[in-house]
Amino acid sequence: MPPRREDGSVFLSVVSYRDEFCPDTLKEAFNKAKYPENLFVGLVQQNCEEGKCRSGTKFCNAGQIRVLKMKETESLGPYMARYFASKLWMGEQWYMQIDSHMTFLQDWDALSIEMLQAAPSKKPVISHYPPPHTADLVQKSKVAAPRLCGPIFATSDLEAQIVRLEGSYNYDSVKLDVPRFAPFVAAGYLVAHSDMLREVPFDPFLPYIFMGEEILLSARLWTSGYDIFSPTYSLLGHRYVRSHKPKFWESIHRTFTPGVSVDFSTSLRRNHCASILSHSTVFVT
Repeated sequence: MPPRREDGSVFLSVVSYRDEFCPDTLKEAFNKAKYPENLFVGLVQQNCEEGKCRSGTKFCNAGQIRVLKMKETESLGPYMARYFASKLWMGEQWYMQIDSHMTFLQDWDALSIEMLQAAPSKKPVISHYPPPHTADLVQKSKVAAPRLCGPIFATSDLEAQIVRLEGSYNYDSVKLDVPRFAPFVAAGYLVAHSDMLREVPFDPFLPYIFMGEEILLSARLWTSGYDIFSPTYSLLGHRYVRSHKPKFWESIHRTFTPGVSVDFSTSLRRNHCASILSHSTVFVT
């Protein structure tokens, strides 16, 4: 891996699957960043013959957007895409991870790092489920952010009783100055020291995992000495549900034809074992 820099740079990991909101997400990320010159995007773009997900020639020409293009039929799910995106890291000081359909508060980059540095831990991670994109983020910045909790065991046979996270809740009645501990991380908004990529690398052997990636990463972070915190207030918004938008598992059916079952059991078993034995599991990267 490249040497880590100490220059205030931010690596923003973004994975996109046929997402029409991806260009707007990247444009807004740069436009509302306090230090756009320090922002470097690692984008895994899984498309058919759709338009490019870019934020403009200025940042592309400056080498601030690194793109790995994949055909939609080659998609192995969001967790694998995040693994690929992590390989686009080039030594930036901070690691941030978002989805490709987000909205941003002004100066979101600097405020995220300030929260991380305010957390009472030597190895903090800031994460939660952001409010919906329709929320007024200026107003949300005046109140406490929701915290991620509420795990349940999945009941479907397909998910093999993995732990699912149900959502965020407003546990705090007043806005806090110091981030509060949280038990889990969310994949759609995560901020950490980029040493996380060295110490807790993404597992490259979990294709097709969707539900389960967050509980696995939470367990591996905890057992690697990281403390998880909620942000003190919300900085990003998220487009939830999108039930009418294409999903990666639709590509599986197109590739293998409807009715052909793809065996998820190996990934699920590995997910189970890694969650239970993450302190001793060795991952090949």
